[in-house]
Amino acid sequence: MNMTEGFWLPHTSSIDFCEVNYEQNHNIVEFHNTWSSLAGISLFGIIGLLKGNPTKEIRYVLGYLVLLLIGVGSAGLHGTLHWVFQSSDELPMIYLVTIMNFQAVELGSPRGKPTYPKLPLILSILMIFNTLVYYKFQHLYLVFIFTYTVASTLHTYLVWNIVYKTKKRWNDIPKTLPGFSS
Repeated sequence: MNMTEGFWLPHTSSIDFCEVNYEQNHNIVEFHNTWSSLAGISLFGIIGLLKGNPTKEIRYVLGYLVLLLIGVGSAGLHGTLHWVFQSSDELPMIYLVTIMNFQAVELGSPRGKPTYPKLPLILSILMIFNTLVYYKFQHLYLVFIFTYTVASTLHTYLVWNIVYKTKKRWNDIPKTLPGFSS
């Protein structure tokens, strides 16, 4: 049997990755990418759900749940190179960055008292719109790359802003406190 002619033909995803298709198994297109997505990405989501959120805040539960879904969707994508599983990989990646952006914006707010109470609704509407645009242009991989890059760049800015404010507060602490040397 020719391993390049596997079970999931024709491939309908708009991308194909670096692994040789069907090299290890006739039923799994990219064997190592498939198992590593499940074992790596999904495992971090499960650990986060079980141990990474002692306050049980919904914003963190959602983040870890979406991370778990990314691992499953990514395994589906690499295992099949089918457009349905490509969606199950890429859309949750955008959702996760959006959730992380919300977490960064609301980092200092007390539990149950968000600084921007309408932000979850606004972001949910934005993600519904993003999902519609994604499906309209899914055949164009650059649409996903552009959206993900913009969301990730915003997240980088938010995190750097948090780091800057934290460093500034640290520098404003009087150096005469015990434990500080001059």
